[in-house]
Amino acid sequence: MNKIELVSQQSPVKPYEEDIKQFVLEEYGSFLVYTDDSIIVKLLRHMFSFHLQLQGDCLRFAKHDEELIKDANQIHTAHGKALFFIERVAKNQDNAQLIRLIKVTYPGSMIMMLTGETEREAVIYMHEIGADNFLVKPVSVSTLIEKTALTLRPQGHLAKLARQGKELLQQGEYKKAQGIAEEILAFKPNSPVALMILGDALGRTEQGDEALQAYLSAASHAKLYLEPLKKIADYYKERKDLELQLKYLEKLDQLSPLNVERKVEIGQIHIQQGRTDEAERYFQAATTIVTKQAKDLVNSVKLAVAEVCMQHDPKLAERYFREIVGNKTVLSNADVHVFNRLGIALRKQGKWEEAIKEFKKVCKVADSADTIYYNIAMAYIEGKRYHEAHDAVHRALALNREELLANDVVAFNIGLTMQYVHKNGEAKEIFSRIRERNPSFPGIDKQLSALAQT
Repeated sequence: MNKIELVSQQSPVKPYEEDIKQFVLEEYGSFLVYTDDSIIVKLLRHMFSFHLQLQGDCLRFAKHDEELIKDANQIHTAHGKALFFIERVAKNQDNAQLIRLIKVTYPGSMIMMLTGETEREAVIYMHEIGADNFLVKPVSVSTLIEKTALTLRPQGHLAKLARQGKELLQQGEYKKAQGIAEEILAFKPNSPVALMILGDALGRTEQGDEALQAYLSAASHAKLYLEPLKKIADYYKERKDLELQLKYLEKLDQLSPLNVERKVEIGQIHIQQGRTDEAERYFQAATTIVTKQAKDLVNSVKLAVAEVCMQHDPKLAERYFREIVGNKTVLSNADVHVFNRLGIALRKQGKWEEAIKEFKKVCKVADSADTIYYNIAMAYIEGKRYHEAHDAVHRALALNREELLANDVVAFNIGLTMQYVHKNGEAKEIFSRIRERNPSFPGIDKQLSALAQT
């Protein structure tokens, strides 16, 4: 199905990289990407071509959700496997329903959700709607590789057995799935995952009461595990026991309070039982969440507009970026991308000192602070403050030397920074590596010739 070439390796293959290659080359696996984030697109392309040395159609980018589903159908028809990378909000649309559709239509698929959110409640909600794992942006290539591999290959014998049990359930092999669950429980009594597999196997062989006991046991041994509570609530719903259904829906709401549909369902039960005040409380909470999501969507639109303006009118881009950050006083990694782009918009206007001020606001909360320090260095260079630029580059390299120097443009700028402070040996080493990788890189021969005369 995939036309793959394994390019000659330039570096030792790391364990996580090997897991991804095995998924592609031996299991006919593909990666389907739906995002409007150009940085993530470049990062994924770099990961596959430079780090994994893979070429072919194993990595596909969809411009809209219909194209994503079309690609998924092709892979499913060819009996291939798929890992989806899906932006939580793309093209100003929340993709929660798309993720639910994928999980129902392609139950064996895996989903990596791309998001800027790090709040616990948001993460729990992402998992609940179908995300197997998630990436909080911005993210480094090494983190991207590790997260991808761990999503494809859960570590440990019991984790592999659990995945096998889930696959057997999807194939309708309920007795075999029950056997896998019992095998896990023999190693790890009261394993919540095994109890869930057991409950699903029993439930699908018309043993509802026994399935309920498995779900109750799973819930009692994993207080933060949503799936058994959902199964229990469904069990009582089928039996029209509204009070017990409500009990478990409210437990779910306490654990995952961002699920709007569930709040409405809880409110509906309360109003059916004549408890109007309680119903109104849940309905109001649902509308509050939707209002916040609408605000997030507005910010997503502003971010898209700012990116459109960036090349041709950075002053206008600055205005939209500043509207997004507003009067924030407490910052997190989720804010890094906007502050980073705001700083770049300021640099494009020659406001290098203001740019540095914005970059520095997120240095302490950025997961990938190397990129921030690199941008600080570039701003200092614009102000001809070369020693401060070198200090910022030094901090960036200390955090992520390998990946920074793997990018030819970034490495060239770092080499120039070294040259500005007369560290010609280091500059020559960096420029030589660039020419070895890319002999036609613009200006590389000129810089090496200049260094040879010093």
